[in-house]
Amino acid sequence: MYKPFRALLLISGLVIGSQQLQAQQLSNSPYSRFGVGDMVHGTSSVRSTGMGQVGVANGSAALINDLNPALLYYNNSVTFEAAVASELKRLSDKNTSQVDGTANLGYLSLALPLSRRWTTSLGLRPYSRVNYTTISTAPVSGSEATVTSYNEYNGTGGINEVYFAHGVRIANGLTAGVAGSYLFGTIDRQESTILVDREDSTSALQKTLIHTTSKYTGLMFKGGLHYRKKLGDKASLGIGGTYTTKANLSTDRQVAQERRLLDESVISSLVTDSLEGYTTLPKMIQVGLSFDNNKNWSVGADYTQTKGSEYRGFSLAKEGGRQELGDGYRVGIGSEITPDAGSVSSYFKRVTYRFGGYYGNTQINAITTGNTTPSAHDLKDMALTFGFSLPLGRGVRPPDYTQALLNTSFTVGQLEAENTGLKEQYLRVNLGITFNNRWFIKRKFD
Repeated sequence: MYKPFRALLLISGLVIGSQQLQAQQLSNSPYSRFGVGDMVHGTSSVRSTGMGQVGVANGSAALINDLNPALLYYNNSVTFEAAVASELKRLSDKNTSQVDGTANLGYLSLALPLSRRWTTSLGLRPYSRVNYTTISTAPVSGSEATVTSYNEYNGTGGINEVYFAHGVRIANGLTAGVAGSYLFGTIDRQESTILVDREDSTSALQKTLIHTTSKYTGLMFKGGLHYRKKLGDKASLGIGGTYTTKANLSTDRQVAQERRLLDESVISSLVTDSLEGYTTLPKMIQVGLSFDNNKNWSVGADYTQTKGSEYRGFSLAKEGGRQELGDGYRVGIGSEITPDAGSVSSYFKRVTYRFGGYYGNTQINAITTGNTTPSAHDLKDMALTFGFSLPLGRGVRPPDYTQALLNTSFTVGQLEAENTGLKEQYLRVNLGITFNNRWFIKRKFD
């Protein structure tokens, strides 16, 4: 067995220690305050990220496609992938700006061909991430403008996903797939208030705080189809689609009221609410087209629709919570080319180059200054992407037919919501490693 496959043991270790994943967040994201946070689900691997989030109809024999389980059929060798995701972000409004960034686990995945018609896959990846800090100030009415209220909103955590997927060939060119996921995670939210009286310098400043902890567990399912038709010796057309069902997650919510000094030492704490209920995650539909030359290049286009209006926050009854999100979409286009995968004279001809971009829109129901009821804001997300797959070593090596790839993707984009004055400009860099290995090879000679 190829030695790097010992890294597969990391999967079991990370699942056992999965609670540690909650501390791994991307940089400050004010929009992760809504719903269950920034959705990572539906954005797929380093390969797809470099191609403008395209991949519903673009299969690959060397890399795992976790956007469409029907494309697992094309993984005819044992494949292991691991990746880390990093982000550098500049947040700005009409008055101030800040720059921050961090890195964390991207995903782990393993594909195993069980027969010529059937490949299975399992992996661990984030579903959503929450990480925000927002501060606002306002004078307290009736205090003759001497008392100011400082309000701070914080959130950390997220939801993780362990998935098990299958892809099978039904007929010539037609494949189908299904995936089941176990979702789990914890999200902590805090809302605190500090009252400052400029005419009273004798009392110690304190904050009153509402601390909400929500623990989520539940199942989610996805189905996919893909059809590939050869148009000739040098051209093939592919079409694919996936459907992700709504998921009703069991949610344990605990709310506590606290009084703290400014150094965070607790003066008093009282649990005011401890309930078991449900949170409803929305369904997602993705369709894609691909065109390739049956050899070394391909192009693709994807459309993703998320029915965010179906999201419901915590409630004692299924699908009975408050609507916090609106429907959103994303359109992506991308391409990849490998000049000559078997080149001996030039390493750069064996490198795979990827380019793409995407544009999306998500409606977030937020409260703007001067209003008391939520209103919808168009949250526009657009970016350009590129990336590479760099072969490691001298290429495919018999007798085990092993291969290793270093995968990278780069995303330069902007996220902006109308009527809020808030803009995010981001640079995301993903780095991953892929190992391919042929198992169960029948030897012809001893």
